[in-house]
Amino acid sequence: MADVKISGLDEAPADNEVRVVQFEHPVTDIPYTLALYHVGERYYLITDACKLCGSSVGHGDWNGMFARCVTEGHPWNIKTGLCKFDRTQSLPIYRVHVRDDGLYIEI
Repeated sequence: MADVKISGLDEAPADNEVRVVQFEHPVTDIPYTLALYHVGERYYLITDACKLCGSSVGHGDWNGMFARCVTEGHPWNIKTGLCKFDRTQSLPIYRVHVRDDGLYIEI
């Protein structure tokens, strides 16, 4: 595993905002597209592609802890990754670490 910088502090979303981040893993070169949410003093990071229809979660509607995908409105909990109406479905989530020079995840 490696610590990967996903955003500088100046690029991070403001409170109650979301931003889609894209990067390649520095070791495996696997591309990632993730939705970064800022709620209160915490950041939440969830895979951007809806598992049920493939559309963007980060570009969809967002209310409280649930983000809905753009195409079909499937609701995903940004904290747990679980689908609101089908808890057998989940999206990968990542713990965000805030450092002096930006936001990092271990991946």
